[in-house]
Amino acid sequence: AFGTLNPSEFTIMSLPSYRAAIIGCGRKGSTIDSEDRWLVNYDLAPCSHASAYCAHPRTDLIAGASGSEKSADDFRQRWQVPRVYTNYLEMLHKERPDVVSITTHASLHAPITLAAAQSGVKGVLVEKAMATSVEEAEAMIAACQDNGVKLLVNHPRRFHATFHRARHFLQEGKIGDLQMLAVTGYGKLMHNGSHVFDLLRDFCGDVAWVTGDLKQTDDPEDPDGRAMIKMQNGVTAFLDFASGQPFEFIFFGTEGRMVIDQFRDGVTLVNYEPENPDEVGPWFRYRPKREARRHYFNKQPMQPPMLSAVEELVTALDDGREPVSNGEDGLRCIETGIAAHLSALNGSAPVHLPIADKRFQVISR
Repeated sequence: AFGTLNPSEFTIMSLPSYRAAIIGCGRKGSTIDSEDRWLVNYDLAPCSHASAYCAHPRTDLIAGASGSEKSADDFRQRWQVPRVYTNYLEMLHKERPDVVSITTHASLHAPITLAAAQSGVKGVLVEKAMATSVEEAEAMIAACQDNGVKLLVNHPRRFHATFHRARHFLQEGKIGDLQMLAVTGYGKLMHNGSHVFDLLRDFCGDVAWVTGDLKQTDDPEDPDGRAMIKMQNGVTAFLDFASGQPFEFIFFGTEGRMVIDQFRDGVTLVNYEPENPDEVGPWFRYRPKREARRHYFNKQPMQPPMLSAVEELVTALDDGREPVSNGEDGLRCIETGIAAHLSALNGSAPVHLPIADKRFQVISR
């Protein structure tokens, strides 16, 4: 069985079940569990939306919709759902689901979210990147608010134990005051970089300004790229998604650094201290503390991030509150990526947030 949620934890019989449907029956909606997975994102099944709904004790997967008849039929057979559709509007009208996942390409997220919100659903779980423009994201948020719909944007690392631990270590001052972050990764500045844009805001608060540089690739809409991001709290982040490096997230503080990489579960802390604690300067004279390097593995069993996202939406519906990684978070995430594109088009000049051109589009996968 997928996941770690124990149905015995849900002993209150009055808690409702939610009927779930998926629009977009491809990789993220259905098939990613069949792939070789990697750490700090999709290391634990369930990874697809369909498998997460099947694993959660309070959601029932009832239908799927895809523009392709073959994809829809493959989805029906894989997940044994009673009905599939090639028209999502027909599905929304006939099935009346409580919760809808939108796992299409980003260019379709806005119109489908608006249709779902107006159809009477209670919750929408949309894949990142949330939309292709600030205008689209604002329309999605407004439609959900106007219709009492909870909107959750699936940034998987928000729900991953490694990044939960990193957040706690920062809050506890394990590396002193955070000064800078350096992040490497590969490909598509908006599609893949959106993970980082969202986490930066989660760790550091809102963005002040962004500079960007785009690489010439076979995807002119969302190419590989680099960005420097200045947070309002003074922290600076450097992103390189153009050099084809493995994913690595390094936090630099006044008393050490913290490292997350895609090849090792958990978080590494490296602490240092002045050579002479009684000497005021120079500041560059550091030595490692005794037993300065330590790796912290995640506690097991670990909750799969996709299952945690479904659980977050369910509990937000129960409690009548906004979910973690909500529409506002999704909007600010894509705004950062759009600012990097706007900067690159203007000779890498800084672009201050909020951006003025709400219609400017970055069409990611």
